[in-house]
Amino acid sequence: MGIKCPNCGGGMVFDIAKQKLTCPYCDNLCTVAEYRVNNAAEYVNDNYTVSSFRCKNCGAELTAPEEQTVAYCSYCGGEAMLQQKQTETIRPKRIIPFRKTKQDAIQAYETAVKKVLYVPKELKDASFLEGFRGVYLPYWGIDVNIPQRELSFKGTRTYTQGRYDYHETYDVTAQVGGQVEGAIYDASAAFDDTLAAQIAPFDQGGSKAFDEAYLAGFYADKVTARPEVYRSLAEEQAADKVFENINKQAGKVTVSVPSSKEKRIETVGAKATGEKVSLFPVWFLTWRRKDRVAYSVMNGQSGKISMDLPVDLKQFFLYSAAAAAILFAVLSLLPAFIQPMTMAALCAAGLVLSGSILNGELRKIRLQEQHVYDYGNESGEKKGKPKAKAASCLGSVLRWILYGLLVALAFGTTTGSNGTVGYTFLLALIGQAVLTVKLIRNAAGMQHKSGILPALVSLVILVLGTLVGVYPEVFPNDAWYYGLATGCLVGILLNALFAIARYNDLATRPVPNFFRREGANNAKA
Repeated sequence: MGIKCPNCGGGMVFDIAKQKLTCPYCDNLCTVAEYRVNNAAEYVNDNYTVSSFRCKNCGAELTAPEEQTVAYCSYCGGEAMLQQKQTETIRPKRIIPFRKTKQDAIQAYETAVKKVLYVPKELKDASFLEGFRGVYLPYWGIDVNIPQRELSFKGTRTYTQGRYDYHETYDVTAQVGGQVEGAIYDASAAFDDTLAAQIAPFDQGGSKAFDEAYLAGFYADKVTARPEVYRSLAEEQAADKVFENINKQAGKVTVSVPSSKEKRIETVGAKATGEKVSLFPVWFLTWRRKDRVAYSVMNGQSGKISMDLPVDLKQFFLYSAAAAAILFAVLSLLPAFIQPMTMAALCAAGLVLSGSILNGELRKIRLQEQHVYDYGNESGEKKGKPKAKAASCLGSVLRWILYGLLVALAFGTTTGSNGTVGYTFLLALIGQAVLTVKLIRNAAGMQHKSGILPALVSLVILVLGTLVGVYPEVFPNDAWYYGLATGCLVGILLNALFAIARYNDLATRPVPNFFRREGANNAKA
């Protein structure tokens, strides 16, 4: 059905500021409830008619109420003729109307991007920001039932009082049971769950019974992720919430709970019992360069924003060159002198640090490309969190200990000890070897293999530095240390270039090949 004005027959749009339907032709205003009463005969309980469009560039499928058109595909950024047909689609149960206007989205974006130096200049262009589109995204609301039961656990408490250490054990019982209603999960397989998480949460207290009149002037997405994908996750989260409350009520007593998610779910008896679809509002902006796209999305209810911001290499080197020139001028005025071997050792520490940064970027890209965190994308490898939190923290601590030792050893070379230089490069070589193994593993899981060249260059430089430090009689001249420092700086530059290039891969996404969206006009409310 078309959302037609009862006065003039023109297409109406939903005015966000007024929270009413408005006619751009005769300025007629009415609430969604009033429109529904006046057009009750047009409403069907289970479905409604829409115009369906398909993009020839990426295969995206879009739909809109009758008599509304789509100028181009806003999801691959391509301009193309769209094939149109009439179809029916299932009616969602609830909808949260837009509360934030397009101008709110533009202002929030401008405020955030103003603080970033290296973004491509077109991302700050006013005409580009006019491309914000209002999109209603589908979400599954999954209900989980926890039966009434009494659970028994063992609890412990360890403390020191006076001169004695105490270890106490307790029998802990807890009454559990109830219903978790509408745990929310992204129902679009094409919309990355990580993006959905970044603009969450939505306040479901502001939802309304679904009415297609709310869609007038906006896009909406189809349900493409099956609810079965999220049922186990909903049960796990409900069980974890139960154990979190038990530990909270136990106070200083630590309750022993099952370690595996399957056992936790079984213990509390969490069971997904049903699901329903709701539509939530999102402002959506697409930027495309060649075969990559970047998305900026804003919660249309709360205004929370998330942006993909790639780095412009020209601007990066322009700002970096300016900063280097200023730093060189300041240091040249200082009456300080750094020995060649100290300079080489410090550059070696910097080389390992830059390699660690590059490896971190590659790991993020691998996880993104494998859709590890995108549960709605069923092609992804769902292995849960790739690394436990404790293990991740331990790895970070060990890395910083390594960097600290490298810097300490580097400054130790100020005594003129060649042996210290050798130890510094040897430790850096060991660290770089570990990084290279991890880097190769991450690169193997990526679509475009990358980062191996700078890792190999770094290994060669550090091996040479170790030899120079261990055998000073073979390499007695300061020219070797200047050469090592220069080589390390070249390695750092390579790591930076590859890290930026890979960050741009992380900040952009492949052009979708079947990215389904439904929509109307570019509402400027």
